[in-house]
Amino acid sequence: MLETLLQEYRTRRLARFTAWVLAYGAALWTADRLTRSSGGVPGLLWFVFWVCALVSGVYYLTRLSRYIRFRFLWRLQRRLVVAYILIGVVPICLIFALIFLGAFIINGQFAAFLVRLRLQDHVDEIEQVNRVVLHEARFRGETSPEDLLDKIQKFYMSEMVKHAGDYPGLVITLHLGHLHRSFLMDGKPAEGPSNVPSWIRGEEFSGIVSDGGGLVLRSMARAPTNAGELTLVLSQPINPQLLNQVGKGIGPVGVVLMKPSERRLAENARIEVKTSGQTYVQSKTISSESVKIPDPVNRFDFEVIGASSLELADWGRDNGEKSGSPAFVYVSSRIYELNSRLLETLGDLSDAYVLLFKAVAIVLLVIEGGALLIGVRMTRSMTRTVDALYDATERVKAGDLTYRTHFPSHDQLTALGGAFDSMTASVERLMVESQERLRLQSELDIAREVQRQLFPQSAPRVPGLDLYGICKAASSVSGDYYDFLKLDENRVGVVLGDVSGKGISAALLMAGIQSALRAQFYDGFAGNGNAAQAQVSTARVVDRLNRQIYANTPLEKYVTFFFAVYDARTHTLSYTNAGHLAPLLFRAGKVERLKTGGTVVGLFPSVPYDVGEIRLEPQDLLLAYTDGITEPENTYGEQFGEARLQEVIQRMINATPEALATEVYRSVDEWTGSPELQDDMTLVLGRAW
Repeated sequence: MLETLLQEYRTRRLARFTAWVLAYGAALWTADRLTRSSGGVPGLLWFVFWVCALVSGVYYLTRLSRYIRFRFLWRLQRRLVVAYILIGVVPICLIFALIFLGAFIINGQFAAFLVRLRLQDHVDEIEQVNRVVLHEARFRGETSPEDLLDKIQKFYMSEMVKHAGDYPGLVITLHLGHLHRSFLMDGKPAEGPSNVPSWIRGEEFSGIVSDGGGLVLRSMARAPTNAGELTLVLSQPINPQLLNQVGKGIGPVGVVLMKPSERRLAENARIEVKTSGQTYVQSKTISSESVKIPDPVNRFDFEVIGASSLELADWGRDNGEKSGSPAFVYVSSRIYELNSRLLETLGDLSDAYVLLFKAVAIVLLVIEGGALLIGVRMTRSMTRTVDALYDATERVKAGDLTYRTHFPSHDQLTALGGAFDSMTASVERLMVESQERLRLQSELDIAREVQRQLFPQSAPRVPGLDLYGICKAASSVSGDYYDFLKLDENRVGVVLGDVSGKGISAALLMAGIQSALRAQFYDGFAGNGNAAQAQVSTARVVDRLNRQIYANTPLEKYVTFFFAVYDARTHTLSYTNAGHLAPLLFRAGKVERLKTGGTVVGLFPSVPYDVGEIRLEPQDLLLAYTDGITEPENTYGEQFGEARLQEVIQRMINATPEALATEVYRSVDEWTGSPELQDDMTLVLGRAW
């Protein structure tokens, strides 16, 4: 140990710092003992020591936690033992501590609640007495104030004096006109409240008030009589005799009255509270005299203490405000006594609840003990299996994929051995599959780039028409197809298609359609040298494309197709719509659909196709689109639809084709609420001018 400490001192600066801090602290302690008579060591020197000691303590606590984590808890067996202690033992200790604390707090506050309830019962009793006396006074025929006051006083002296023991020190105050009397229940004069404060607005008041530096249970009632308005005030001072009654069967009761203070708590004041920015200190304490704490029933019958605040009204405050200085009531009692009072309302069933609680506690302890024993046995089997698996992983880490554990599958943990064997057999296969996926992804990237080159890089320029097209693929490649064919200086072909299906097969068919269309077109017109004068029949072009696709593709493959030719010299657009969504022509606030044509391409060997023709006027807008624009659904299953597409276009009808396409895509994304596309989305727009 000494050698370890010396090594620590030589190799670590903080170790040397800690040693000097300890030496400094020892010197301070010695100097403080020698100079105690003259005031001791200055506090600043102790402050420096504790700051340095805190730094050293944090450093060594950190090192200790690392040592426990990487050395002591390295083995799984030790970790499980610690886990069982934390899971099994510590919670039980905490539960017992929580039960003890909860019993102390709850029973203490229950005792305080009983005391407050009894105080409130006293208030209610004197309030009822006030009401009875006032009711009798209202129906008496005396018109003389003196006679009425005499009658009331005689009533208390004759009828209520026999209950004087229940109301120790009760003061009765009567106000009638300019007359008032204050007396005890035996008729002796007493000092009572001189006036009723202005904050009492109603005809009745009852509660606890502070008056003349003391606490009083007070009830006030007033009503008109034949002799004038009569005010009755009953004042029961909170004195030891009253607290004896309140604490009977519970324990000693005390009441603490606070007073405002603007200076620090005096040495003889034991209580200080702060509320609403005001500091209050103990002013007066009243305690019961003859009530004792009940004797303990057993060793677990602890003494509890409860406290509660009292809502006071300041009787002497006459500025329209009611609240006064705070006061607190406290009580000492025993748990058994309080539980007996709590359960006594159940009668004969109270013992059943206690027995049930004890039975459940015993069962839980037995179960916990059995669980701890089972956990220890399971720990041993677990650690053996984990050690073997650790050795196996080290072998695999070294590159030996042929190593097998050959564990029999008795339970889930030993079944990990079989899973480990399957894993090592699958690692090599997974590595090969990973390489294959990388190769396929690379090919998909190449396919996406090739397809991007198939789409027109820019729209051709012809007089009287601005064209714009864009395609967004739902996956790596798209099955939608659009194209612009520049026939001559005044004519341009517009192509839009949607291949059935998605993914690679649809993209390959799209590429074949583009090749077939361009090859067909140039075979028909490029060789004769008269392309500018030749007439292009959109129906004939679509018919040839239909026969070629039908002959060279599977039966389930087909294409919705739209082909149009715009002639700038006549401003006419001839077109054939082969089963595609009808393009929209926006003209002077109206919408026309280009439907003329026939059925889809590639589904039947010979289909007649028609040619439609329309003249484009300046500011006309042509919109061709695939179903990926109108069919996306929101979270409620509602499609975007053609109506909403028209609303978007009408809202920005004068914008450029590029801006219109951007707004359409934004509106669809906002409708679906997801950045992922549900289908390929393609738009072709043309603006006439």
